[in-house]
Amino acid sequence: MTILVTGATGHIGANLVRTLLERGDKVRVTVREDTRALEGLEVERVRADVLDAESLMRAFQGARLVYHLAAHVSILEDAGRLREVNVDGTKNVVEACLKCKVERLVHACSIEALLRPGKPDPIDESTGPASGEPTTAYGRTKAEGEQVVRAGIQRGLDAVIVYPTAVIGPYDFKPSFFGQFFLDFGRMRTPALVPGGFDLVDVRDVVAGLLAAAGQGRCGEGYLLSGDFMTVKQIAETAQECTGVPRPRLVIPYWLAYPAAALAPLYYRLAGQPPRFTRMAVRMLQDGRQISNRKAKSELGYSPRHPREAIRAAVAWFKESGQLPRELAVFRSKKSAGLITVVAAVLLICITGGTFLLATGSGWDLALGLAALAASLAYLWLTIPVSYQVTGEELLVRGGPFRWKIPLDSIVRVQPTKNPLSAPAWSLDRLHVTYRKKAGKSFVLISPKDRQSFVEKLEAATPGLKKDGDGLTKTGI
Repeated sequence: MTILVTGATGHIGANLVRTLLERGDKVRVTVREDTRALEGLEVERVRADVLDAESLMRAFQGARLVYHLAAHVSILEDAGRLREVNVDGTKNVVEACLKCKVERLVHACSIEALLRPGKPDPIDESTGPASGEPTTAYGRTKAEGEQVVRAGIQRGLDAVIVYPTAVIGPYDFKPSFFGQFFLDFGRMRTPALVPGGFDLVDVRDVVAGLLAAAGQGRCGEGYLLSGDFMTVKQIAETAQECTGVPRPRLVIPYWLAYPAAALAPLYYRLAGQPPRFTRMAVRMLQDGRQISNRKAKSELGYSPRHPREAIRAAVAWFKESGQLPRELAVFRSKKSAGLITVVAAVLLICITGGTFLLATGSGWDLALGLAALAASLAYLWLTIPVSYQVTGEELLVRGGPFRWKIPLDSIVRVQPTKNPLSAPAWSLDRLHVTYRKKAGKSFVLISPKDRQSFVEKLEAATPGLKKDGDGLTKTGI
């Protein structure tokens, strides 16, 4: 029996295809450009797009079972592209299934199709999708896509629907929302958290639910494939255990998160990065309702593991694929009370004086006030937080948004210093790290909180770097 999978290069698809192959099934997949998730797998590939009805007809010929996973997922309000793929694309899939006489369609919807303001807690399948009501643009188009599938059922299509919650786990080749969160966290690019949380589910459990739905699900029924609710703080704590990176202590309240999130899409467009923090994402995290998977457990034998296991598996896979360092030691900056007091006093004077000049001054006074505030905010942005990360290959010194990546094999000397200049640090008790560059030698000043442990870790990780008094010196040069 030929099993066809759309969206096989996505997160769920990559895991589903591997499981089907392990069972010995004959698998056909629709592909477009990015096929990293399928490298090395014995699958039949057919170039097809859900927006191209003719290509789907070619792909679906002879398939008895279709898993429709292809979707456009976005935490932006880009309704045009969402509608094209999630609604129009689903129409094409349904038509191809009917014309090619596919015996069963398993359609992957989303929990977001069921999330509507004021609806019950916990949420279950009885909530039902409704076009226009779900909280997010993505949820609205997934709800409409489900209605397309149900219209197909009225025409004789045998179809079953599943609603995964937030999916995490291995083989996340095109990082999902939470996959990107773990990458940012492990790379120390998560300066703060927000309140709230969400229901997370292991991608391997979603695959088990899809397989059970194909074999045991009743035509026309929907099944929630949820895991367990975790707060953002609990997610970060688990990520800390897996990566060694301390979780951020700063939690941004909702009243501040929403206006910041409103500006975030513009920043991501200018930076050329995928969106990670938007108003839609904040709304989802604020929802907080429980998700019931009782029906899937009763009818499909669904038995999800705790999402902590999924977080561990996701981080492990990112390490294996080289996207996160395998070995990692993170050191916070030492904080000297005297230096912090002086800096805080200067900043307070600048901020207070700048605010006063803005409120009362004009001309040059107004310009001076703006300059004082700008300099104060820039200083805070450039120096908070400060940390030092030792991997198997490099020393990463982070001060605010800046990073100094120093290959370990380029370090020639590490010695204590009291130099107060040019240092991403909050203490005068510092280490002077000298390293080689193409143009000669350079240095950076750091102040790890646990200096002895830092020096020991650096010595162990760097060939030729040996103890020299209170510091380290490279031998053989």
